[in-house]
Amino acid sequence: MCGRFVISSNGAFGLDYETSYNVVPSKLIPVKTKSYAKLMKWSYAPPWKKDMNLINCRSETMNEKPSFKNAKRCVIYHNGWYEWKRENKEKIPFYHYCDTNTFAGLYNEIGCLILTRNSTNKINHIHHRQPVLLNDYETLLYLEGENILNSEANNNIFFHRVSKKVNNPKNDCLSLIDKINFV
Repeated sequence: MCGRFVISSNGAFGLDYETSYNVVPSKLIPVKTKSYAKLMKWSYAPPWKKDMNLINCRSETMNEKPSFKNAKRCVIYHNGWYEWKRENKEKIPFYHYCDTNTFAGLYNEIGCLILTRNSTNKINHIHHRQPVLLNDYETLLYLEGENILNSEANNNIFFHRVSKKVNNPKNDCLSLIDKINFV
């Protein structure tokens, strides 16, 4: 599951927006659809339950769940994301990044969300889910309706442990993605 991510560079999709090293749900984020690019709220709700506030959707069930029946496809710009590993009663944050800068997503008039999939073997020891990543050349194909949920981009992920400061949504600085050594 992707509950926080990073947008450290400006100008994606020709949009102007605030950069953030700790993007939290409900923040406006850069999104590209088949027809346009715009800032959208990262929080999705079906029209019949506008207070639902979903931030992720399992790609395996996106076409089956009533909540996503009329959702449209989008891609979401990012520079990396965080996942937490549960170890005993502790949650340890890790920063993940890759060569691509797009998550597959869904949107409606209320907002957008990130599609997730089972994590690859490289990172499933941290968390069992990960965002669906797309290579640049696949974004248009995905927006046109192709189910590119197993892109090679999902196998080129790097990660490292980061400070627990990322757990506080008020913290938003470059040092959040700095690698820390195990104690």
